[in-house]
Amino acid sequence: MTLELQTIGILMPGDMGHACGAVLKKNGFRVITALNGRTHRTKSLAAEAAIVDVGDLKAVVKQSDLILSILPPQHAYNLAEKVSIIMRDISRYPDFVDCNAISPATVNNIAQQFDNIPTRFIDGSIIGLNPIKENERTRLYVSGDKLDLISQIDGRGLVVKAVGSEIGQASSLKMLYAGATKGAFSLFAAVGLMAELAGLKEELFSEFEFSKPDVLKSINYMIPRIPVDAARWIPEMEEISATYKQYGMTAKFHEGAKELMEIALNTPLSAETRETLPNDFDINEALEMYKDAFLDLKSR
Repeated sequence: MTLELQTIGILMPGDMGHACGAVLKKNGFRVITALNGRTHRTKSLAAEAAIVDVGDLKAVVKQSDLILSILPPQHAYNLAEKVSIIMRDISRYPDFVDCNAISPATVNNIAQQFDNIPTRFIDGSIIGLNPIKENERTRLYVSGDKLDLISQIDGRGLVVKAVGSEIGQASSLKMLYAGATKGAFSLFAAVGLMAELAGLKEELFSEFEFSKPDVLKSINYMIPRIPVDAARWIPEMEEISATYKQYGMTAKFHEGAKELMEIALNTPLSAETRETLPNDFDINEALEMYKDAFLDLKSR
């Protein structure tokens, strides 16, 4: 008999996590999190989404039917390890869905944390804008052999799509998608920076405006925004590179993307958030910042 899904733990309610929590709560689920030691911004986002703070990880494990791990990829393993230890300590075993942007090798390493306990580990990947902006059409791809509980979310805040029974399949799909999208963002930024360094920005942008206006629109939009997410995207580029290597393909595309994001991270724009960055931030000013950061890094 399938358990009725009632309480969902969100770890953690950042940009994507709080939005997932908000739409799940709107669709009738009880949504909880653990905010002990979290930043002021994370606490504010959780409050905005009306996610219930139960204090610590132990309380989340104790009260949840299902836990969604949604956080920067470099923290995915440590969080899963802590949660699995708590599960063993209190003999409480909610389903655990790793929704992070990690390689199939990493997600399989994480899955091993849950060996020899009744918890059902599910590989997940979130694709799309946050579900508030996507009008609850954000896709949660999942793989694993026990998907009945997570499937109850489908159409109730998120679109759940099963891609197979093997751990690693959902994460591989995320790596492919993010490799294309964020890889392209990085290429646009690299082209813009090169044009700035070569003194040909005006000429290049004029040609794009004539022949490829959609490309120019993407350049103008993404270059100021990459620094805001660079701290999260740099580890993601490492995971994508590892995925390409796993399949015997070159990792150099995304190693280059990582280098570009490291430049972006060293601009003043990296201190902004998605909420504070002006929508019409000047592309010329942004490229000046990239140039200064690039030259500074090269001189070290």
